[in-house]
Amino acid sequence: MKKLFILAFALFIINSAFGQISAKLMRYMDVSETQITFVYGGDIWIVAKVGGTAMQMTHSPGEESWPKFSPDGKHIAYTAHYNGNSDIFTMPVTGGIPTRVTYNSSSDRMIDWHPNGKQILFASARENGVNRLNQFFLVDKKGGFPEKLPIPYGELASYSPSGNQLAYITKITEDYPFKRYRGGLTSDIIIYDTKSNKTERITTNEANDGKPAWAGDKVYFLSDRDENMRLNIWEYDTKSKEKKQITKFKDFDISFLSAGPSELIFEMGGDLHLMNLATQKYKKVAVN
Repeated sequence: MKKLFILAFALFIINSAFGQISAKLMRYMDVSETQITFVYGGDIWIVAKVGGTAMQMTHSPGEESWPKFSPDGKHIAYTAHYNGNSDIFTMPVTGGIPTRVTYNSSSDRMIDWHPNGKQILFASARENGVNRLNQFFLVDKKGGFPEKLPIPYGELASYSPSGNQLAYITKITEDYPFKRYRGGLTSDIIIYDTKSNKTERITTNEANDGKPAWAGDKVYFLSDRDENMRLNIWEYDTKSKEKKQITKFKDFDISFLSAGPSELIFEMGGDLHLMNLATQKYKKVAVN
């Protein structure tokens, strides 16, 4: 009986060690038509859009971040910090050996796929000589010489569906460790027209406006401009030029936002949430 008890206890410990847990504090999430990708523990994971058990895509000692689905949902481009430097890599959503895209001693941050599915937008300080100021570059998804965009500097951005416009920010102040900052370093959303080479600042207040995500005719972004000074989702209608608040969370800030073909994916209170763009209703995604 004693041996049986010890065996049963050992099996319980083994099962507990390999049991599934509910994932929290996922970072850098993105959504395709069928899947969600995110970073957890410094690696990239992928899970069905309905939730469930996630599959680990990377297993390196280096840290991966900023994963983004290609327009067709078949590849993920991301930043990886290998051998002391951050560069852009791509890999199929089915897994496999990553393909290195950029080769430079400066750090490169993955920003967005061009809607044509052939180019990748990234941010880097490789040409300005000041590590604190990044600029945008376009590069072929298979590598090659990057093309610098005629924008003085920028940090995060999102393409319009046509690829003719780019919503971007020049500072990432919504991630500051202190909350509800009001000062000269707050960020605003700017739209750059690739055809006319002109820009339009669509937010002009003292609040923090960041994480632009373009979907359809609307630019979604995070802002703490409401009375609770919480980072919530707002939308800017590119046709009517009107802005309105979409979510009204009071207990936690939304820490990250990204747009897919038909949904927004965001993190709030440690959990992933998926919002249908047609109904603007959201639900929590349970991830093991």
